[in-house]
Amino acid sequence: MITKIKKIFVPLLIVIGLALSLSKEQFDEPLFWLDTSLSKAVPEQQAKLSSFKMMPVPTKAVHSATSVELRNGNLLAMWYGGSREGHVDVALYSAEFNTSKQVWSEPKKVLDRYNAANDLNRYIKKIGNPVLIKHPQGPLVLVYVSVSLAGWATSQLNMALSYDDGQTWHASKRLVTSPFINISTLVKNDGVIYQDGTIGITAYHELLGEFSEMVRVTLDGEMVEKYRMTRGKNTIQPTLIVKNEKEAFALMRDSSRSIQRAHYADTQDGGKTWGEFEALDVQNSNSAVFIFNDKKLRSWMVYNDQTRDMEHSRNNLVLAVSNDEGKTWKNVYYFENKELNQDLAEKFAYPWVEPTTNGEYHLFYTWSRKEIKHTVFNDAWLETLL
Repeated sequence: MITKIKKIFVPLLIVIGLALSLSKEQFDEPLFWLDTSLSKAVPEQQAKLSSFKMMPVPTKAVHSATSVELRNGNLLAMWYGGSREGHVDVALYSAEFNTSKQVWSEPKKVLDRYNAANDLNRYIKKIGNPVLIKHPQGPLVLVYVSVSLAGWATSQLNMALSYDDGQTWHASKRLVTSPFINISTLVKNDGVIYQDGTIGITAYHELLGEFSEMVRVTLDGEMVEKYRMTRGKNTIQPTLIVKNEKEAFALMRDSSRSIQRAHYADTQDGGKTWGEFEALDVQNSNSAVFIFNDKKLRSWMVYNDQTRDMEHSRNNLVLAVSNDEGKTWKNVYYFENKELNQDLAEKFAYPWVEPTTNGEYHLFYTWSRKEIKHTVFNDAWLETLL
């Protein structure tokens, strides 16, 4: 009996392996696409730092904001909201920021678990963590997390496209990130585009070990390859800066319960392989970090700074700068801290920074799970912090 099973199973694995290898040969070696629109010169500006409140959100709790710049110069933001994280009433919501009038549109529901279940033809227990990616071929790409059974560790990734700047979305497609069980792939931070048009999703794994990975898919949602970014445990939610078509570096959240540090890894071959990850001298309270470059290619990070009097806390949000491509960081400005907010029960987390073609940076973060806060600054303001 065992011999018969081997005769059937082994050839089947060989066929599957050949099919996967043939499909990969259709794609170029990974070369990052460089967005030159963000490096164009803009008129000299006065230092700007201002905050906006989104229109009243229609849910009790909100979390995990993401954003993209639209073709008309406005911004589209998206987040998830409901009674609480993981509840059956959680849905994805979006709103548009009119950059000329400096106002937000009324939030609208984009997708809930019933819409997702209908699109994916499967039971969906809950949804969360949306990520928006602007593709150079025109469409907006939405990647989000869904769970059918158990908790977040059994998540799957799904993708939907919009060809009208987020006004409407095509049906979601489940991403097959593993040929077997296809569970425990999550997303939180920015993605990248490759020169051949494929999408690099900065994903992470939480089941039987926590690590970061790059999931590379086509615009049609077909799996191309998955690149492991870290090994071992406790390195999740990668955020990265592309330096050139081959090189990039990533920072990751430390999800351990011990003394926590942000972790660093880099790649020299377009994300295909990554160097040994290392803990930086950056205290971080088990919360998401986000990194971005300014016009002069300096690196900046928004994160929760863990200090001795605020251990395991998210009651601050700080901006840091690096002049050595992410190896060392210096805190230069607090968007939130205990001096600004005496109520230490308030939490500020999950930052996202969207650079725009007019030289501004739009920071979004969760404000105590009650609202999404929006802060705008520019290169001139960043210069004042140096």
